[in-house]
Amino acid sequence: SKIFSVAENTVTKDMRRMAKVINFGILYGMGINALKQNLGTSKEQAQKFYASYFETFPGLAKYLDNTKKQAKKRGFTETFFGRRRYFPAINSPLPYIASAEERQAINAPIQGTSADIIKRAMVSIDSILQEKKSAEDAHLVLQIHDELIYEIREECVEKIAPLIRTQMEESIIAPIPFVVDVSVGYNWGEMKRLD
Repeated sequence: SKIFSVAENTVTKDMRRMAKVINFGILYGMGINALKQNLGTSKEQAQKFYASYFETFPGLAKYLDNTKKQAKKRGFTETFFGRRRYFPAINSPLPYIASAEERQAINAPIQGTSADIIKRAMVSIDSILQEKKSAEDAHLVLQIHDELIYEIREECVEKIAPLIRTQMEESIIAPIPFVVDVSVGYNWGEMKRLD
C-alpha cells in the first residue's frame, strides 16, 4: 500500500506481485533496467518506482549505503549473530566485480541472518520436543527458506504445533515480532491454517 500510495484494503494481487519485485529487487541491488524488465513497465515507470521507494523508506537507503561502506572498509559483513562473510574483491578496480561484491555484501547479512534464525529454531524445536517427550511424535521432514515442514502424529498435532510455533517465534529476540503461521494437512496441496 505504501509503494502504490493506496489504502491497504485496495491492494490488488498484481500490486502485491509488483511490490514484491520492487522490495526484493531494490534491496538486493537491482538497477532500473532490471526493475523495468522484471516489472514489465517502461524505464520511466521503473525509475519512478525506484525513486519513490527510497523516499518512502529512507532508512533502507541509509542501511544499504552504510553496509556497502562498511564492507569496503572491513572486507566483510556480519549477520545479526556475528557470522561473517568475506568479500575479497569488493575494492576491485573492475567496476562489474566491485558491483557484484557490493550486491552480495548487502544480501549476506539479510539472508545470512534468516538462515541463522531458522537453524536456531530447528535446534530449539528439537530440544523442546525431547524435553516434552514428543520427539517420536514429530519429525522434521524439510526446511525451505524460512519454512519448516514436520510430519506429526495426527493425535499430537494440537499439542505439538504450538510448541513448534513458539520455538520459531522466540528463536531471536529483536525489536520486531517474528510471527509464524502454522498450517496442517495430509499433503502440501491441502493445508489449512491452524490458529
